[in-house]
Amino acid sequence: MAMLFVIAYGMIALSQTRQRASGWFMLSYALCCVAAICQLLMQLGGWPHWIILIGYGAFLGTVTTMWTGVEVLAGRKAPKRQAAIAWGLGMALRFALLAGTPHSLPYELVFQLPFAIMSARTMVAVRSIRRQGAIPSLLAGIFGLSCFHFIAKPFLVVLLTAGVRNAVQVYVAVSSVSTGVLLVAAGLFLLLLVIQKALDDTIVDAETDALTLLANRRALSRIAPRLLTEANDAGRVLYAMVIDLDHFKRINDVLGHAVGDQVLVAFADILRGQAAPEILAVRMGGEEFALFIPDVEKGPAAGDNPAARLGWAIRQALKSFPERGLPGLTFSGGIVRYRPGETLEALLGRADELAYGAKNGGRDQLRLDRDDMPTQRCFTLAA
Repeated sequence: MAMLFVIAYGMIALSQTRQRASGWFMLSYALCCVAAICQLLMQLGGWPHWIILIGYGAFLGTVTTMWTGVEVLAGRKAPKRQAAIAWGLGMALRFALLAGTPHSLPYELVFQLPFAIMSARTMVAVRSIRRQGAIPSLLAGIFGLSCFHFIAKPFLVVLLTAGVRNAVQVYVAVSSVSTGVLLVAAGLFLLLLVIQKALDDTIVDAETDALTLLANRRALSRIAPRLLTEANDAGRVLYAMVIDLDHFKRINDVLGHAVGDQVLVAFADILRGQAAPEILAVRMGGEEFALFIPDVEKGPAAGDNPAARLGWAIRQALKSFPERGLPGLTFSGGIVRYRPGETLEALLGRADELAYGAKNGGRDQLRLDRDDMPTQRCFTLAA
């Protein structure tokens, strides 16, 4: 079974290079295979005792690399140094036990201590994985049970050796089966998490504009309807702003497409810097962008038009372009407020019409729908 996990995680690691946790899990179950082989050789007899140390080190490597993989899966850097130290300390304890008395309670407690500690650390790491659903909770439970399992094993071996014939053989059988079941359960749930993350990354790639790293039209078609539904059901205010960069074709024709791409990337950076986390920024194509701005403000700013303020902030940020070696840039745009029951196409159509009017009306201006803002029909961003 461990070899099947090695193959499964290995295929994911090769096909999805960003799934770095898969490589650690592949290594973990490869070491598990080594530990199982060493265990089998010892049961057959006739092998030198250093096989025991290799098996112990391999299994300690199994739980240590599994913890490392979970840390990576949680979005943190692989704790390689900590893992190496943990493995080294565990092996030092094992060497110290060479002079001990097997099947005594102190011996067995020290023997199982590194495995219990690493299981507990893995449980804590699993709880930090930001993912909805029952899988992380179940996985944390498995590692918690594993921790208890390793703590309980010393007491089990002492109990068995006190009154059971062939106690060592019985203990080895029970220990191997229970440990194997926990490792299989952990491997399956970890595999599900890795596959889910790979699918999430694939969706993100498909819904991200390759140049600007903003959301693209595919993301718009998935996310925007939800924003409209939430605004409609909760009665929340939602604005849509369409932006068209002024004279962008001239930049491409005169300065070249490479400079044009730099301008698009820099403009996208400004959008990310100025837009709040709840704002959806989309590159519609070419030099056209769209933003969906929910009005979530309270206090003195409530009732103002956050989309208009955002447009002004973007305009101010564009003044830094010449200082950065980029051509000066302005934009024309239109802002509309979502009307209950309105479709996405209708909402964007109204905003696009205003942006088109702003461009034909002299550019470098942002127009607002008269019905949305009766006192503000148009204002110029150049002033």
